[in-house]
Amino acid sequence: MHHDCPICFEYLFESRNDVSVLPCGHTIHEKCLKEMKEHCQFACPLCSKSVCDMSKAWERLDAELATLSNSFDDKMVRILCNDCGAVSEVQFHLIAHKCHNCKSYNTRQI
Repeated sequence: MHHDCPICFEYLFESRNDVSVLPCGHTIHEKCLKEMKEHCQFACPLCSKSVCDMSKAWERLDAELATLSNSFDDKMVRILCNDCGAVSEVQFHLIAHKCHNCKSYNTRQI
């Protein structure tokens, strides 16, 4: 906790505000975390790992993507999962790419 909050940049060690430890181990003010969630930001601002259980959101995204046609059936891309760190080769999609390892959509193309 001898560093600044990644949202408001206040020094956490001397802060009087409550501090939360994210699942990834990074620390943040509770009020800053609440504000992030209110703005639909569910990834750690430092390492991009999910800050809460996103499995229900991934299930909804699975259902939505199943109804869409993909005109890029033959294009493959490499992705890095921000949650588990796995590198996968997946079928390109305009909306999102799913990690083969942990089933998260918190990924980025590499």
